[in-house]
Amino acid sequence: MIDTLIRNGIVVDGTGAKSEIKEVAIKQGKIISTQGQNELKALQEIDAKGKVVCPGFIDIHSHSDFTLLVNRNAESAIHQGITTLITGNCGHGPAPCRNKELVKQVTIGYSDNWDTDISWSSFGQYVDILFSPGLAVNVAPLVPHGAIRMAVMGYDDRKPTRVELNEMKAMVEEAMGSGAAGFSTGLEYSPGQYAEKEELIALTSVAAQHGGIYASHIRNRADTFLDAVEEGLTIIREAGLPGQLSHLAPRPYANRQFQDVLTTINNAIGQEGLMVGIDTFPDLWAPGPAVTLLPSWVYEGNQNEVLTRLESKDVLDRCRNAFLNTTNYLLRLGGFESFYLTCSKSFPELVGKNFQEISEILTLDPVETIFKLVRSDGTDFYNVMLRHIYATEEDLKKLLLQPNCSIESDGVTAAPYGHLRDFVFNRASYGYTIRFLQEYILEKQLFPLEEGIRRLTSLPAESAGLKNRGRISEGCAADLVMLDLEQIVDHTTDDSPQEYPSGIEMVMVNGEIVLDQNRHTLVLPGQLLPD
Repeated sequence: MIDTLIRNGIVVDGTGAKSEIKEVAIKQGKIISTQGQNELKALQEIDAKGKVVCPGFIDIHSHSDFTLLVNRNAESAIHQGITTLITGNCGHGPAPCRNKELVKQVTIGYSDNWDTDISWSSFGQYVDILFSPGLAVNVAPLVPHGAIRMAVMGYDDRKPTRVELNEMKAMVEEAMGSGAAGFSTGLEYSPGQYAEKEELIALTSVAAQHGGIYASHIRNRADTFLDAVEEGLTIIREAGLPGQLSHLAPRPYANRQFQDVLTTINNAIGQEGLMVGIDTFPDLWAPGPAVTLLPSWVYEGNQNEVLTRLESKDVLDRCRNAFLNTTNYLLRLGGFESFYLTCSKSFPELVGKNFQEISEILTLDPVETIFKLVRSDGTDFYNVMLRHIYATEEDLKKLLLQPNCSIESDGVTAAPYGHLRDFVFNRASYGYTIRFLQEYILEKQLFPLEEGIRRLTSLPAESAGLKNRGRISEGCAADLVMLDLEQIVDHTTDDSPQEYPSGIEMVMVNGEIVLDQNRHTLVLPGQLLPD
């Protein structure tokens, strides 16, 4: 007797192979057969006639490190068919932690008002808390460089001493021994931007010894785009491990290097044999904390120090001068009218308006406007969110066409109720998988369906080092999605980002049904990966 038998489904196995009508037999959380053995008896049978059955989607770039603690049902992920999240990206994350106030500055989506305290110090302790009492999704957490550097060196802009470097290496060692899938960096952010290549190779090499990956938000995607990619490839090469270069679209004002970047990566793969994945979310807009429009020194330090600076007229005047600099990336992206407020606890009536419009409403200059918006939410200033231009349509299409490009969210798990009700990160948090299938596969026909599913399943699984995920094959975990292609619709918009998609009929995680006919079953079968 097996647990579940899915009959008559159009099976898209995740590898890119042509779909076939098959049966999928499941026992004890594993796929035991796809051969259609008529003698099999099951505790439950699911008739998938006319529906697509595919592996659960894998989000290779998530920032759900803390929001999963707030809502363990991972509502916005499960509702769009995501069964596995790779967290700890961009060097951001809450562990390891020595100073609770400072680590909040390298944690995406944290609020003192969410009734979830930072009660851990080591990465292993964080993982234990993350999976107790359980999660609806699997999680493969990366250990973030930003948290490690913050714990040892704070925001110091210098090389580590030998003692400090050994201390950071020991932290990576502890995290990898506690189940981390790899090591991540965010080299456009503080404190990651202060690290030099030698430090990053030394720390990444520790992850390599444990079979981990290196994932990087690289140092620059504009004027020094190619240099930043070459730095990333050097770290991958010298440390000797697979690498993932995150959301790799060029800044729209500086895309002249893009083809050279892609050629360089493909040469590293084809001529050197390096394992290099890339990824993107399927959107022309990107999310970001509004405070990061200011010079980084303004928001370095604990929450009270930052709030004190935001009250200072001298700091305001210094920032005005910074915005007059013609190299300021804000101005190069098109000015204040190109930035839209997406999340503000204090000014919900301004959400959806651009910063130029908000400045006129508040009768403040644009720099004063930024100060007022982020200051008004108090210690939640890092959760005042905006969206800005990420890529041109042409560049996004070119990126999507790369065969090693996974599709990701750059988002968080969320829910339109409870503590996360008013927290908006980006629309991809609710619907990027269905948006990709609807817009790029069914409408634009950029790929066949089988290739589109591969970009959401086996490709991110391979890039993240997850050996038994992302495929419908004997011995693989029973992480599955059942889709009605005639019904799939991404209901999110830029103005209404918190809408669940249509067309996901069933989601299974490790053999247990977590979503059934758009209803979350509230079971928590998620596992720590790699398993």
